[in-house]
Amino acid sequence: MTQDLQNRLDLLEAHVAEQERVLQDMSDEMAKQWSNLDTAAAKIERLLDRIRALEGQSEAPDNAPPPHY
Repeated sequence: MTQDLQNRLDLLEAHVAEQERVLQDMSDEMAKQWSNLDTAAAKIERLLDRIRALEGQSEAPDNAPPPHY
């Protein structure tokens, strides 16, 4: 194998190794983001449950006059 061909092969191997590292970093970051989204969705669901519970406790009729009357 000529030196030029060996240099090209080494360069290609370096590029492939860099691409593998970048893909793994991106995969790790996506996993973290999915975890964050799952946490946020669970919090939103709990908040919605609390809002629904509070709405169910409301005893004021909707047609009551405003308090400034």
